[in-house]
Amino acid sequence: MNHSAIPRAATGRLAARDEYGTVYDRKGVALMAWAHFAHDLYPSFLGVLVPAVQTKLSIPLAVASLMVPAQQMPSILQPFIGYLADRTSRRWFVILAPATAAVSLSLVGLAPHFAVVVLLLLCSGISSAAFHAPAVALVGEFGGRHTGRAMAIFMTGGELARTLGPLLITAAIAFLTLEDTAVVMAVGLVAAVTLYLTLDTRAGDEASRQRRGEQPLRRLLRRRWLPMTGLLGVTALNTVSVTPMTFFLVKLLQTRGHSDLYGGVALSTLYASGIIGGLIGGTLSDRLGRRPTLALSALLTAPLTLVYLALENGSWAVLGLIVLIGLAAMPPRSVTLALANDIMPEARGPVAGLTLATSFVAQSLAALGFGALADLIGIEPAFWWSAWVSLLGLLFIPLIPPVSGK
Repeated sequence: MNHSAIPRAATGRLAARDEYGTVYDRKGVALMAWAHFAHDLYPSFLGVLVPAVQTKLSIPLAVASLMVPAQQMPSILQPFIGYLADRTSRRWFVILAPATAAVSLSLVGLAPHFAVVVLLLLCSGISSAAFHAPAVALVGEFGGRHTGRAMAIFMTGGELARTLGPLLITAAIAFLTLEDTAVVMAVGLVAAVTLYLTLDTRAGDEASRQRRGEQPLRRLLRRRWLPMTGLLGVTALNTVSVTPMTFFLVKLLQTRGHSDLYGGVALSTLYASGIIGGLIGGTLSDRLGRRPTLALSALLTAPLTLVYLALENGSWAVLGLIVLIGLAAMPPRSVTLALANDIMPEARGPVAGLTLATSFVAQSLAALGFGALADLIGIEPAFWWSAWVSLLGLLFIPLIPPVSGK
């Protein structure tokens, strides 16, 4: 495979002459993880808000379920917003997005009509699209030669938000009322203020303009279509492989006769272990390379899931297998984002946006496909069949530059 069209950064070695972006910036990475936490805290409310809004407005569940695509659909704009952010300043996208998400989702409880709910969720979705692509590009800048580690820390902020967010909004509704939950917007507003006072992206924006030069994005994509195909293929298949566990695990356990508490603990265990897995995987990819880390994840995820399905009996001890699945299956989320920075450093924003949009579309299609399959053959057989999907990612790994991340 000829990698001559890929810059040195695409093989994991940032140009030594480019002073900016070679040194690991701890402060910058920490700020981006904080921004990720503050932003993703609010979309994580959705699972609690859907039934709460349904009850308040007395609408059918089928109508209330439209809240999910209303919040997620704007994510397909991420490549275009990343392109725009790369040509302006990524700073304001990162500063304003947490505040926008905080205000829009915190006001859902006050909405007098479902149309207002949808409008607020669309605003939240746009803020999500505006945040993630520029943020991932900045993490790539701040990470220097340790992009994998930086991306893992950044993703930890988001995973922690998704773990704590439902608890926060549930407590707010319980101790206050649905209408009074607007107070939880304070976290996002505080984050916006702290980011405004501390986040400096001038060096990164200038380095991005110098790397980009006059090369159009379309030409860059044509020149690097092979590694981009590998990146997007691995991203899509990893997303498809983890979707059943993240969205339907509780339903599977309920079908097997286990309590809602047990199902909730199992899902929380998966998310918690995913945080650790992301940190380990990102750091490992800096040391061993992106390809070996992705291959190891694909090879371990399928057998661990099959063993879990065979041994799951409702005991607390078997949750140890859930931990192993989280450790194995979640690392590619940070590794693929680091890889996007490796392959096209001249256009970090749009390529990060394209990678994230691919993950979003794959997740939506996988959820719909799995639900249809489960209705057709039953949820247990659907889990058994879907467990093999991670192995398909091995077909795309040879397209990835072999020494990326080293």
